[in-house]
Amino acid sequence: MKHLFFSGVILGIAGAAQAHESHEPTSLPAHPDRIVAAGQGTEVDNPFHPVELLLSHEESQGAVTIYKFTLPPKNPGSPPHTHSREDEYFYVLSGRLDVLVDGDVRQLEPGDFAVLNRGHTHMFWNGSDSETELLMTTTGGSFEAFMSSAGPQIAAEKPATPDEAGAIIARLAAEHGITISMAEMPEEAARFYAPPAPE
Repeated sequence: MKHLFFSGVILGIAGAAQAHESHEPTSLPAHPDRIVAAGQGTEVDNPFHPVELLLSHEESQGAVTIYKFTLPPKNPGSPPHTHSREDEYFYVLSGRLDVLVDGDVRQLEPGDFAVLNRGHTHMFWNGSDSETELLMTTTGGSFEAFMSSAGPQIAAEKPATPDEAGAIIARLAAEHGITISMAEMPEEAARFYAPPAPE
């Protein structure tokens, strides 16, 4: 009986599709479909951890930008910050991701998904002993512009101290509608953001 029911559903879908065959799509994609094989994304010059660009905002017609982030063990991800132009989404692929969200520190495991909306302060880091991989998606293209400018700008200005590098990042972030709020740094994360001890 179930088989007959589902066969009927499939025939119904096929019939509906035939009835609408002559309809033109309301908007045509600007780019063809594509597959990004593992490890074949575009490397982003990022001073903090490896970043792969999987889908640019141009390729998604301005809708989203999608990255793969790889955080080494005991590694900072971002300082506390607030977006004004985009929302941000994390999907953990492997390892553990520490996040600050709504003032609370949470640990995300593989398969967990975080929705981090504009106007709310958040941050992320890897406090574990293992590598963490995640997919990171932002709406629009402003964050992509920030990401593509940070590494080259630091290389060009050659900051002599972590504070000078932080000032460059804060300046670029502000130009792209992102406010960095170091006062929101939770105690659990602070040690991963401290400058290295003098030799």
